[in-house]
Amino acid sequence: MNHGKAKLLLEVDNLQKSVDFYTKQLGWELVEAAPEGHAALLRIWLNDEVVLIQRGQLTKQEHGLEEAYLTRWLQPKPSSPKIGNLIYIGVSSVNGVEKSLQENGWNELRKEEEPGHIRKVFVPAVDGYTFVFWEELFASDDEIMKMYADGIVELECAVDGLSEEQLNLTEAPGKWSIREQVLHLIDLELVTIHKVKFALAEPGRTYQGNSFSQDDWSVRLHYATRPITYEVQLFRSLRQHILGLCEYLPGALERTVITTNNREESVARLLKMMAGHARHHVRTVERIRELHGY
Repeated sequence: MNHGKAKLLLEVDNLQKSVDFYTKQLGWELVEAAPEGHAALLRIWLNDEVVLIQRGQLTKQEHGLEEAYLTRWLQPKPSSPKIGNLIYIGVSSVNGVEKSLQENGWNELRKEEEPGHIRKVFVPAVDGYTFVFWEELFASDDEIMKMYADGIVELECAVDGLSEEQLNLTEAPGKWSIREQVLHLIDLELVTIHKVKFALAEPGRTYQGNSFSQDDWSVRLHYATRPITYEVQLFRSLRQHILGLCEYLPGALERTVITTNNREESVARLLKMMAGHARHHVRTVERIRELHGY
């Protein structure tokens, strides 16, 4: 069987226990297990795949003990979330996922919905991971423009009145602080707006850009200690700039670029993604403030 498409790699404490959980509790399929007994390939319902590996084995891999099956199962640069991270997996129907999980005994699941943007269900798993199965919801161009515009005031209100010390508050140990949440969401805007401008100025062109590594940017751009005042001002200016262009240019939201994997992305889709991404982090900031009484 030809694999190589798994983009998710999870370290687990007890491989057999984890395989049992994912196959029996979540209804995933065991595709193949390594003969050494410390790794397995699972299929997540439809076509997504995930590799589980016994904790500690990755260190051996880094020292040259690479196994042929990992090369065969995984994409070249798989995502390997840390314990406590949210793992997002797109699905065609969150309600369908919820129904399937309830049939396996999951009676209480947390759901969230951003109207016109995204519907999510949160599923806590073994080994400290939480899966977020999400479904894209559709919105009109006017609704997208409103979500994008509303994000300006939402961010400003979320950080209003916070001291430098309070910006360092987190939701839990090891999680990003308010400061880091804000700097991350603004950097993603900066990266994505470059693509938006190409779509507006040269619609139909193939766009080539580097992938965005949020962890590298966070460390190397010192998110943990930098001030945010000017960045929040920049966020307002960036969004006002794009809003002005979209209002002025005919058919702006329908203009597209072609990515290097031949995927067509419209300005509408890019603005909707940025609006939802910023709102996600603003909601996190609001939860942190509530948790600490601010």
